[in-house]
Amino acid sequence: MMKEKNWLTWLTVLALVVGFAAMGASVWLSAQAAKQTQRNSQLAGQLYQASRTKSQEASNIKSAWTNWRATIPV
Repeated sequence: MMKEKNWLTWLTVLALVVGFAAMGASVWLSAQAAKQTQRNSQLAGQLYQASRTKSQEASNIKSAWTNWRATIPV
């Protein structure tokens, strides 16, 4: 009877340790996911800004080309 109680005690302790480890891992993974989401958002903003800059540059080049062609006599 004593060995059975001892075994159940250790099994309970092991279950608690595994449970707390799983909870800690869950909190850590959640924090990592939040950091990655923030990084992704920053990168998306940078990509959007770069895209707008390139689009504006292309528009400026097109306007300059059109204005230059308008100065050439036909």
